[in-house]
Formats: sequence, structure tokens, C-alpha cells
Amino acid sequence: MINLINKKRKGFTLVEMIVVVTILGVISSIALVKYSKVQESAKLNADYTNAANIVTAASMAINDDEKTIDSLSVETLKEKGYLNTVPVPQSTSGKFELVINDSGTDISVNINSKQFYPK
Repeated sequence: MINLINKKRKGFTLVEMIVVVTILGVISSIALVKYSKVQESAKLNADYTNAANIVTAASMAINDDEKTIDSLSVETLKEKGYLNTVPVPQSTSGKFELVINDSGTDISVNINSKQFYPK
């Protein structure tokens, strides 16, 4: 009698396997949602850093030659050597646009005509 009980309990039942697979599916879907949020946040932070670098480069260009305020753009900053490359936004489509007031004291960066930096 003991041998029959031991022979019957080898392995898992179908119900136990379905429960385990269901639990793993729920856990993986939660992890996927969390991962996508982290990834989007990282792209937004990278864009914010790029925008801050553009503002710093524009400030340096204005300090070097105040006559360039009207003609400054992200592409111009790259051509003059203030930026190594023209950064491309990762969190959205479009491009970075430099906005400077007439005196050169207020510098901001827009993406798709919406102010992105400073917040």
C-alpha cells in the first residue's frame, strides 16, 4: 500500500503547473510595465541633460561674441564647436530649438515649439 502512494506522487499535477505558469505570467507583465516606465524616464532625463548642455553652449557662445544672439541655433553651436553633435530628442519626435531673448539673458530650449528646458 505504501508503494502505491509513493508511485502516484511523482511529479506535479496539471493544475499545479497551470498555477505556476499563471503566476509567472502575472509577475512578468508587472515587470514589463515597470521596465517601460523606467526606460521612458531615462529617455526624458537624457533629453533634459542634452537641453541643459545646449543652454550652456549658447551661454558660452554669447559670452564669446554677443553679436551672434540673433543667429544662434543648435546647428550653429555645432558648427562653431560649442557642441560636438546636434542632439536629437529621445523621448519624443522633433528637434531641439534654441530660444534666446534680445539681451541674451534668458535662454530656453523647446521641443516641437513647447518649452522643455528649464522646467
